[in-house]
Amino acid sequence: MNLCKIWVCFIIASFFVFTLNAQKDSIEVERLYKHGVDSLRIKTGNSLRTLESALHIINDSILTKDKNDRYFLLKKALILDELCHYYRKDTEYVQSLKAIQESLKLKEKIGETYTLPKTYYLYGRLYFYKKDSIKALKFYNKALTLSKKYKNDKEFIRTLYYLSHYYVSIKDLEKGKMYGQWGLRYSDSIGYDFGKSLALSNLSYYELRNKNYAKLISYSNKNIELCKKINDRIGLQRSYKRLGYAYRKTGHPNKAVLYYKKAFDMVMDLGIEGLIANRCLSLSNAYTDIGNHELAFMYYRCYKRQQIKDMKVKSIKEFAEIEAKYNYERQKVVDSIHFLEKQKIKETQLLQKASTKFWKVTTILVILFGLIITTIIFLLRKRKEQLMLGKLKNEMLQQEIHYKQKDISDFALNISRNRKWREELLAHIKDIKKSGILKNDSKFNALEKTVLEREFVENNMINFQDKVDVLNTAFYEKLHKKYPTLTKTEAKLCSLIRLNIDNNEIAVLQNVAVESVYRSRSRLRKKLNLSPKDDLNAILQKL
Repeated sequence: MNLCKIWVCFIIASFFVFTLNAQKDSIEVERLYKHGVDSLRIKTGNSLRTLESALHIINDSILTKDKNDRYFLLKKALILDELCHYYRKDTEYVQSLKAIQESLKLKEKIGETYTLPKTYYLYGRLYFYKKDSIKALKFYNKALTLSKKYKNDKEFIRTLYYLSHYYVSIKDLEKGKMYGQWGLRYSDSIGYDFGKSLALSNLSYYELRNKNYAKLISYSNKNIELCKKINDRIGLQRSYKRLGYAYRKTGHPNKAVLYYKKAFDMVMDLGIEGLIANRCLSLSNAYTDIGNHELAFMYYRCYKRQQIKDMKVKSIKEFAEIEAKYNYERQKVVDSIHFLEKQKIKETQLLQKASTKFWKVTTILVILFGLIITTIIFLLRKRKEQLMLGKLKNEMLQQEIHYKQKDISDFALNISRNRKWREELLAHIKDIKKSGILKNDSKFNALEKTVLEREFVENNMINFQDKVDVLNTAFYEKLHKKYPTLTKTEAKLCSLIRLNIDNNEIAVLQNVAVESVYRSRSRLRKKLNLSPKDDLNAILQKL
């Protein structure tokens, strides 16, 4: 009985020891994981060592205890996800890829789905850094699909962030803007301030690439307020740096120095060694714009020294070589500063000369242009006056033609009356002859007088036709051109019709019967291809 009690106590004690040991491991892993993730964006070296320590504890626990412990397997997968960040930034792409692949296998083994989107967008980030944009986009889209499927809002927003950054980097700015705005709207809808900060950072990056500095300033200011609210100091210093860049590009170097300095101070305070060189170079450029070459050179020297540190020099010889290179570069900078100052003086002089020359040439061109415009206006006015004079002459000519046409019409009427009178006279002569009265008879004398006047009538007829022909010379040309088959007789008939002489008078003038005139008009209509509805007089008037 005592032996049984001893065994039971031993088993219970062993169970408690095992449980406490397992909990101790899990607590230590949790602590190391949190510390590693928190310092990943700041001190990557410390983060790497912390995460690798957590990984060793997990591997030991899995080997000595339960190989299928879900907590340790999931935690190992998450640590591998974080480690791939460090490997990728250190350009150890093979090691980064192995970490991602192992993380995916572990998640598949334990059936983990919620954190899968993160692994896939890390896949995309790796291929993006390797400049394989097709594979990068494939894994980004996979991460987006999985985050929607498993309702992981935070990873969905982060994937939108990476997609936006991806499209802006490959210069598809519109798509980059679209994903950035999508991320902003979605973050706002769920009240995720860190997601909003990421989206604003992306939109400011889009405006930076688009060279729209006014909007870049707007987005950066909004992000600064948000980063202060959520205490995101890394995002805050990034926004300060972009504000400095925007002000430098828009010609405000003093403001650029102010914000670059804030970004530099925050980087130094956080101890983000990887960003020190970049911030020093930005300050050097801004001080150069101001003209403070002493401070510009000081920050440039700081930039070069940081570059030397980042190279991870392992020997005195290497350091000496780099130091010599640095001194050479420093002297080059000093020389270039002096050269730039001289160059600026020369450029100023050249600009003044160019400006003087430009204004001289512009003045001459303006004078010439003014003379050309004045000449054109003068010629146009003269041309207008000539046209008005020509129009007036044409009106006077038309009026004269109208009066002559009226005279001819009146003349034609007189000839017609004379013809009728002559016919009556001939009839009177016949009567005299029939009566057998002699010469001395008054009727015979009247006959003699009428015969004498016959030549005058015939001459009038000839003069009338000549006048008609002269007046209608242009009309005959147009008529012949349009209707070449018309005879001279038909053309003369057209001219008489055009003068509005009626058929009876035309018959008298042409010494024919009225019925003959009607037949001639009918033939004329056929030759002119006129229908019964067409007005012959109106058509001839238009020619």
